[in-house]
Amino acid sequence: MEARLPRPFRVLFTTRVGGESTGVFSSLNLDPRSEDDPTAVARNRARVAALVGRRVISPVQVHGLRVVGAAEYVQEPPGSPCDGLTIHADIDEGLAALLLFADCVPVVLCGEVDMAVIHAGWRGVLGGIVQQGGRALMGAPGTAVIGPSIGPCCFTAADEVASGFAARFGPEVVVRAGASCRVDLWASVTKALAEIGIHGEQVVNPRLCTACNRDFFYSYREEGPVTGRQGCVGWAETR
Repeated sequence: MEARLPRPFRVLFTTRVGGESTGVFSSLNLDPRSEDDPTAVARNRARVAALVGRRVISPVQVHGLRVVGAAEYVQEPPGSPCDGLTIHADIDEGLAALLLFADCVPVVLCGEVDMAVIHAGWRGVLGGIVQQGGRALMGAPGTAVIGPSIGPCCFTAADEVASGFAARFGPEVVVRAGASCRVDLWASVTKALAEIGIHGEQVVNPRLCTACNRDFFYSYREEGPVTGRQGCVGWAETR
């Protein structure tokens, strides 16, 4: 699935369909750290690289707040932690940023000269990963895309987590149903985006819940730790 961005930037969201993995990982699992057959994962990732026609850079995600340039990350020691990559049409020519997801929120920021692909789990959203992504860009972001991720219909959270979100983004991002709480990550990310100058009409969110649509997406919450990961891949066309 491709979201429309201002040229020269492009972004694709993969699904779990169309790859070579089998069993619980069926079929386009892109996670080399999973228990899937490494050969199948490598072939799946090669399909994505061939589709975008770029060298795919996929960082080691740790639910942190670090966002760096793709070309910069290539020069770092293998396994360096990172939860967001920026792509500049000239500096990162020939590279594509690939972040992996299975419920966490893919956030794409697009500015005049560069873009960022960000992995926003609940810890990252509370910690400021969206703001960090904005600071990592060379120019002010003007457009954002929220990709397939767990929706407010399905994301239950412990009381302390829900309280943290209510305190940070307002009580309206938390829905209490009896003894359980559900947190609206999409609304929370939208509020975080407004803090860096990207307001409602500049945010695209297809509202695709990964937990509700397991025929198309992997979901850690619904399937457990033994599952695959889909990807969000961003790059810049040659000018």
